Amino acid sequence: MIEQGAVGGTPVTGFAFGCAHNPDALMQSSDQFTLLQGGGFNAAMLSFLEVDVHGNVNVSDLPGRTHVTAGVGGFADITSSAPFIIFSGYFTAGKKDIEISTSGLNIKSDGSIAKFVPKVSQITFSGQRALKNGQKVYYITERCVIELRKEGLTVVEIAPGVDLQKDILDKSEISLIVAEDLKTTNSSVFENPEVLI
Repeated sequence: MIEQGAVGGTPVTGFAFGCAHNPDALMQSSDQFTLLQGGGFNAAMLSFLEVDVHGNVNVSDLPGRTHVTAGVGGFADITSSAPFIIFSGYFTAGKKDIEISTSGLNIKSDGSIAKFVPKVSQITFSGQRALKNGQKVYYITERCVIELRKEGLTVVEIAPGVDLQKDILDKSEISLIVAEDLKTTNSSVFENPEVLI
């Protein structure tokens, strides 16, 4: 479901965000927020602008470009009770050239702006509150999966073709823990690269 009231179907992206093709149901927004606040769902998938060392997420403030962000919206309602949360976004910001092929990723040039930072410019989601409440939290980027653990942000999976040190650890402004059982993303994810672009 998406916070604007569509349940099921296929969410629409771009300018028509908030709509869905062939939804199973349409709910009034107020009823949907009651459901969200009550935790009546299994998982939430959202985006991020910045993530800090504590797992806090900023999705509502883009310093220097405040006209680009629309504020918190339903983000706080969704994340407050979700038992399982996935934040997705690029690992870096700025102009980049990343080639996707059946063999994985080839980062030809990377964004110059770090998105994993010591302190987010605004806390839209509290990582420490999530840990205290027993929520499972993951940050999924094009190159790796990071899990929020009590020990800290932990890289648990990397895409094939990605260099752990050069493409992840060196591109973060904070220290990331690397899981002892670090996995490589299943290559089947890259079987149809044209749909990933």
